[in-house]
Amino acid sequence: MKPNEMPPQAQLMQFIIGKWISKPVYAAAELGIADMLAEGPKSIDELALESRSHAPSLYRMMRALASVGIFSETEGKRFDLTPMAECLQTGAMRSIALLFESDWSDKAWGCFTDSVKTGNTAFETAHGTPVSDWLEKNPHAAKVFNEANAIKAAGSHRAIIDIYDFSGIDKLTDVGGGTGALTVEILIANPLMCGVVADIPSVIEEARKTIRSRGLENRCETAECDFFKEIPAGSDAYLMSNILHDWPDERCVTILKNCRMAMKPESKLLIVEMIVPPGNRPSIAKLLDLEMLVTTGGKERTLAEFKILLESSGFKLSRIIDTQESICVIEGVRL
Repeated sequence: MKPNEMPPQAQLMQFIIGKWISKPVYAAAELGIADMLAEGPKSIDELALESRSHAPSLYRMMRALASVGIFSETEGKRFDLTPMAECLQTGAMRSIALLFESDWSDKAWGCFTDSVKTGNTAFETAHGTPVSDWLEKNPHAAKVFNEANAIKAAGSHRAIIDIYDFSGIDKLTDVGGGTGALTVEILIANPLMCGVVADIPSVIEEARKTIRSRGLENRCETAECDFFKEIPAGSDAYLMSNILHDWPDERCVTILKNCRMAMKPESKLLIVEMIVPPGNRPSIAKLLDLEMLVTTGGKERTLAEFKILLESSGFKLSRIIDTQESICVIEGVRL
């Protein structure tokens, strides 16, 4: 029976019991089960020994996951990877599972109702500090956070490069460019372009490593940058990929005004974000928007909201370029 053919009670029940799947997925990611099966099937006793787990309990978890297509059980309580289970390996979606199902994320989501009632950021209610400050004091969580964001961004990088014409841009500054992964891919695809990765000092060293690893030291530089204060000046285009959704409108206006001050009159502004569609249309943006409400205090925005944000900051929206992923390239020019 397909989900939309199920009675309403059964459909709702699937959502209510979602943690019966998501929490075992987290445990499998935490234990590294998918990595252990990379070279072939193993018995539950072998997996228990390698993961230092209680074999009967581990078996119950693996049996449940196999029942929904995550891992596959064969004769003799042996388990193997499935396509979904392969996604739980290191370098794939393991860090994403560790991020969204972590105890510190759960603690924040435990205050979700408070956010709905007050508009406050649930993470700050739960942990007593903004997520950015908390991550600075919790390096292991920060590592998972950065790895997960890099994995999530990987697919969108290719989509941006495939759809957007960067010709005519001699110098590109990636504002809040993190480890530089998107910048280096753009530079490789556009060999006449130079780039700048601008971000806070704590991530710039990782960006330098990324740039060196791709042999782009002569075409890409880094700049320490607090985009609430000042952004490096003089580039032909300024890129912000999944930056604005982390912040409420007034903070975004500050970022955009600083960006405008750094731009030449003919420079382009390139915003890579999801756009929330109207009405009841299903969209991952509408769900991610709740993660922003809980964790960062930011939001996913509609097209109308982006237009208002840009106009409030001295920009005009020039065009929207859809990609094969869920994100768009929102191009703006100075008014």
